[in-house]
Amino acid sequence: MPRPFSGRVMQMRAQLVTLICMVGTFLLLVATLRLPAALATAGAAWVGLVASGNMGGLHHLVEGAFGYFDVLLIIAMAMAFMAALEAAGILEEISIRITRRLGHRPVLLALASMVMVMAPGMLTGSSTAAAMTTGRFVLPVLVEAGIPPARAGAFVALGSVLGMVAPPVNVPVMIIGSGIDMPYVGFDAPLLLLTVPAAVAVSIWAAVGARRSTGLGAGKHGSQPTNSSSRIRGMRVYIPIAALLVMMFAVRLSSGSVPDPGVPFMFAVGAVLAMFCGRPIKPWNTVVDGIGMALPVMGVLVGAGMFVQVMTMTGVRGLLVDLALDIPRTWVFVAAALALPLFGAISAYASSSVMGVPILLALLGNDEVVTAASLSMLAAMGDLLPPIAIVPSLIVQSSGQGLASRPALLKQVAWPAVCLALWAFALLRWAPAIARLLR
Repeated sequence: MPRPFSGRVMQMRAQLVTLICMVGTFLLLVATLRLPAALATAGAAWVGLVASGNMGGLHHLVEGAFGYFDVLLIIAMAMAFMAALEAAGILEEISIRITRRLGHRPVLLALASMVMVMAPGMLTGSSTAAAMTTGRFVLPVLVEAGIPPARAGAFVALGSVLGMVAPPVNVPVMIIGSGIDMPYVGFDAPLLLLTVPAAVAVSIWAAVGARRSTGLGAGKHGSQPTNSSSRIRGMRVYIPIAALLVMMFAVRLSSGSVPDPGVPFMFAVGAVLAMFCGRPIKPWNTVVDGIGMALPVMGVLVGAGMFVQVMTMTGVRGLLVDLALDIPRTWVFVAAALALPLFGAISAYASSSVMGVPILLALLGNDEVVTAASLSMLAAMGDLLPPIAIVPSLIVQSSGQGLASRPALLKQVAWPAVCLALWAFALLRWAPAIARLLR
């Protein structure tokens, strides 16, 4: 008996060393060498192969790169759709209409802006998609409405993360579910409960900090067009978005009577419609620009797939599952509240797979649907955390107007992010009772 026990201890020690090497390499590449998160996760995966003595297992990197291929297709086509809306002037037109009608009502403006910010994340499952598209239009509008630049940037960052969590597309939940063969069914109500109250609270928080503005809508940031002839008249501005929503809801509500063409195809149809409902655009250039904006996010997913594949192959993922199952149940909730956001600073998707799946297994019987939804929100909080802080960083970069500095934005986003994490923790802790209320 001592030999098997000793062998198991040695195996666990080797797995722990591999994990430390992988995480340490990632932090070194990101914090010291300032490499993109995609390259850092891929490099950490390769170091994991070397540390575990599996130099010949390079094919695992290739397999891992395609681990989230279906999600990559969704993100690519969703960003092509958003690029078509932007190039055709549809996003700008919707922003102008919202500003004109709600410009002097900060709370209503914040609520409408929150819907706009969340929409790309809801459709793509990516917080960066929201930050790079509608977030760029909403930020100057909020600043013109009298909201301080740092608070406006924090509002966009929080809305981007909430959009990532909200239905109909929640990639972290899909990743967690794939780890235990749980279908992506029945998540709409828990995800709405997580995100809608939080979105309303963040909107009120932003509006409370608004100063009285003058000349709203005529500012220098472009919330009003310089040439009125470029405006898009009538209701056709809403056709692409309405068509996309109709396709999505028709498939969900038809109980199988309407064939599911796939989310990427729906986005492709929406992109084609956008090209005919707005200003003339160049289709090829628009699609290339959209997919180009998506490449950093897609690269993170490819790197995260490699990272997770190597952790699975070397037994590190199994080690984490064992540790999660050995923790007293009460402490599992605390571990989830701490580990998921911290690991999410690497990648919310990697956190969902590496930490989310073991924690969900440790909480079996806690209503898996509500539990997975809550875990996805905790993982998504990692997109706001330094050193990467990918969403705040993108907002500062894409503003291009000096609207907010990164440290000021991170300071503003800190307490609301803590409150959102506590809200997710509350739903996680009392998941069975909440599930009964939702039925």
